[in-house]
Amino acid sequence: MGPTVPGIDAGTRQRLIARFGNEVEVWFDALPGVLTALEDGWQFKLGSPIPRGSVSAVFRCRMADGRRAVLKASPDRARLAFEGAALDAWHTVHTPAVIALDEQLGALLIEAIEPGTPLVVSSIYPAAESVAKLLTSLHESGVSNPSYPTVEQRVAYLFDSSAKLYERHPELTALIPLDLYERGRRLATRLAQQGSPIVLLHGDLTPSNILDGGAERGLVAIDPAPCLGDAAFDAVDLLLWQADDLETIAARIERLAAATNMDAGRLVGWCVAFAGMSALELASQGNGAGAGMDALLELASQA
Repeated sequence: MGPTVPGIDAGTRQRLIARFGNEVEVWFDALPGVLTALEDGWQFKLGSPIPRGSVSAVFRCRMADGRRAVLKASPDRARLAFEGAALDAWHTVHTPAVIALDEQLGALLIEAIEPGTPLVVSSIYPAAESVAKLLTSLHESGVSNPSYPTVEQRVAYLFDSSAKLYERHPELTALIPLDLYERGRRLATRLAQQGSPIVLLHGDLTPSNILDGGAERGLVAIDPAPCLGDAAFDAVDLLLWQADDLETIAARIERLAAATNMDAGRLVGWCVAFAGMSALELASQGNGAGAGMDALLELASQA
């Protein structure tokens, strides 16, 4: 197939520079050649960029046999290799199939999900049964490779990364005091260290990374940051999303615990631990006022 390399959209460049620094420009300079080589080697036609992701440039593409696919290319080759290995380790319709992976080039080709609308775009809160099916399929079908990071390492990474928001928005300490944030970190660390059944976790199961897979597939999880630990960790983002009061969060926890046999107390604990971080991220996006923020701050105060 002939080269059809599209331009890199400005948003992707900005997100990756914010993540990796200006040195990522060298990677961007080499990217067109990499894409052309992949297109020829893997026999697909490159399409338009998908404006998402902070660690990869993502493109729509079509295979020679007509299948739709998605190509991810990243300067973080190790993370993309972990992602590809985890997706390959899950034997479920609730994750996309891996078509090809090139660890040296930092490229991953996966099947496209149809219709593929992320929850964060549709703003439709999924039924508890759908969430339970997704989580159960991930945690029961995955293979726990000991090379993956632990959930304790994932917790440390997330809290370190989000703490940088205080540097960019120092005024947010008035709304989310640093002590409140650090209490959440300490609780999350304790939860990660406590004995619990170890499963392969998605590790980044946010509404941005959950797609509508249609009536047959249900919810489909993409862009994992795989790690090993407590199954309840993966539920936090969905439990806190679009919740305007503590009663809503409590009801979600009760329904999810009943549907998955997860420990309700651990679900509560993880939500308390991450409530301060969730509040900080919301506030940094200009969503500082409202019932949802009040609920998160009240929950975080329980840490």
